[in-house]
Amino acid sequence: MPVDTVILSGEGPHADPWHPLPETSAILADLIGHAAVVTSVGRLATALDGARLLVVNASADRSSLIPEDELFRGVLDDFLARGGNLLATHSATLAFPRVPSWRATIGAAWEHGRSSHPPIGSSLIRRTAVAHPISEGLGDIEVFDERYTDLARVEGVDFEPLYAHEEDGVLHPLVWARTVGDSRIVYNALGHDARSYESPGHVELLRRSAAWLRHDA
Repeated sequence: MPVDTVILSGEGPHADPWHPLPETSAILADLIGHAAVVTSVGRLATALDGARLLVVNASADRSSLIPEDELFRGVLDDFLARGGNLLATHSATLAFPRVPSWRATIGAAWEHGRSSHPPIGSSLIRRTAVAHPISEGLGDIEVFDERYTDLARVEGVDFEPLYAHEEDGVLHPLVWARTVGDSRIVYNALGHDARSYESPGHVELLRRSAAWLRHDA
């Protein structure tokens, strides 16, 4: 089958010291299938020609804009305008800081001084009562991962979490899906490193997410 998924694996200003993005991008490509991995924003528009799904597995260790951020914004806007679909993973909520349209597309962002996570470890991620093809028939997920807490939700962007975790008596969304126009969007806060993808439940969630995003399910 032809490649219909492009994974943007963050490097340089689109990476950070804490996430092994080359490792997790390779795993994502293997699990999703029919995927090409690119590491340059400058190559993204060409790579997306004919693709149905963009996976952003990137981050940032900066707070300022760079020219590539504006380039990415334009490529993403064009891709979504033609009905392309997006899966943003884990640290993508740190990526492309100060690009409001990126935050609004995902629906939430990591906010320094507010967002955090308990120490990485084995965790039970709870399925919510929200009915959705991605989570239908799935249960709670045991996974070794970080659990993002207190992500800053974007005002006016509605979503209902499919999976969440509880910290200090508060429920924090970790996985959600939404539709914007003809585009489908999923954010999955799991996937810190390879250990996350040793979880059968997380692998099944990922594959179901990709199928829904590709309109295969």
